[in-house]
Amino acid sequence: MRRFRVPTEEEIKEGLGTDAYFVRTEEILKGLDDHTQVTMELMTKRFPDKNYSFGIVAGLFEVAKLLEGLPIDVDAMDEGEFFFLEEPVLKIRGEYREFARYETSILGFMCSYSGIASKAIRVRIAAGDKSVLSFGTRRQHPFVSPVIEYSTYIAGFDGVSNVIGAKYIGKTAIGTMPHALILVLGDNKRAFKAFDEFVDERVPRICLIDTSGSPIRELEDALEILGDKLDGVRVDSGDLKRTCKELKWFLELKGRKDVEIYLSGGLDEYSVMKLRDVADGFGVGTKIADADVIDFALKIIEVNGKPRAKFGNYPGRKVVLRNNRFEDIVTLERSNVPSGYRNLLKPLIRNGKIVREEESVDVVRERVKNNLNKLPEYLKDILHETPSPVKFIPEI
Repeated sequence: MRRFRVPTEEEIKEGLGTDAYFVRTEEILKGLDDHTQVTMELMTKRFPDKNYSFGIVAGLFEVAKLLEGLPIDVDAMDEGEFFFLEEPVLKIRGEYREFARYETSILGFMCSYSGIASKAIRVRIAAGDKSVLSFGTRRQHPFVSPVIEYSTYIAGFDGVSNVIGAKYIGKTAIGTMPHALILVLGDNKRAFKAFDEFVDERVPRICLIDTSGSPIRELEDALEILGDKLDGVRVDSGDLKRTCKELKWFLELKGRKDVEIYLSGGLDEYSVMKLRDVADGFGVGTKIADADVIDFALKIIEVNGKPRAKFGNYPGRKVVLRNNRFEDIVTLERSNVPSGYRNLLKPLIRNGKIVREEESVDVVRERVKNNLNKLPEYLKDILHETPSPVKFIPEI
C-alpha cells in the first residue's frame, strides 16, 4: 500500500495520468488501424487576469522527458521565454494515436509551471529592487513543492523557503523563525536569544515581531537581545503599511536604520506594489503557490499535411517570429523570416530523441531576467490592460 496518493514517475511516463476519453480514442484508432498524422500546437487564448500582458514558458523538459522515445517531433520555445496570447509555445508532429494519451500530462506540466512562474514575475516587477522570497508551499500538496520553488526562482525570486523544493533546484532554503517557536518558548526574548544561540551564524538574524500584537514592543525586545547582530524584522499581520512606517520611525529614533523590515501575509503583486516604498522585502506565499494556471490548450491545426482546425483556431503549421522590440509575428511555417527576427520555436525532440540539452535553473533564470530587461515598459504595466504586440499574418 502506497503511503501517499502520488503517482510514480513510471506511471506518468506510461501515460496513466490521462483522461479516459483519450484511452477510448486510442482504442478506436487502433481498431480502425488508423495512422493519421497530425500537428498539434499548445497555446492560450486568455490569461488569468486581464492585466497580464505576457506569460513565462516553464515545464518544457518535463514534457520532453514524458514524450521521449515516442516516434514524434516536437518544437518549442526556450524554457523561460516570454509568450503572448494565442502564440504557439510548443508543437507536436506525429501519428495521433502514438501520443494522444499524453495530452493531459503535457497540459498539467505546462499549465502549472507556467502559471506559477507568470504570477511570480508579476510580483517580481511589482517589488522593483526589493527582495522577494517564496513562502507558499504549505498551501499545496508537498508533491508540488519542487514545482513551486523552481517556478518562483526562475521568475526572479531571491530565495525559496521549502527544503525539498530548494534541494531540487540546487539551492539552500531560507527562513528564520515561525510564531510557533515564540509561543512554544512562551517569551519573545527567550525565543530571540535561543535563535541566536543555536542557529547557524550564516542565517540572517531576522526576528518575527507580531506574535503578541505589539510589533514595536517586540522590536524593542529584539534590539535588546541581539543588539548590533539584528539584521531585520518580519511582520505577518495587521495594517502592514501603517506598521511598517511606525517601525521605520522607531528604528530611526534608535539610530538603527540598518535593520530591514520584511512583510508577509496574503500578499500579491498589487499589495506588494502598494508596500514597496516602505518595506525592504517581502515573503509571498499563498497567491503564488495557488496561482491560477495558464489556460493552455493543445489543438490540432494540421491533419495529414493539410491545414485543419476546430472553429476559432488558426489552422496550419506556424512559427513565432520575434525582433528585439518584442514585436512578434505568428505566420505559417513556410514563410520567410524577415531581417531582424528570429524563430522562437526550435527543435526539442526529433523522432523520439531529445535534441536540446536541459539547462540549469540559473541559466533559465538569467534568460528570464534578460527578457525582462529588454521588455518594452508598456508590457511591464501590471496594473492595466495592455495591447498585444503580436500580429497574425498567414504568409510573409
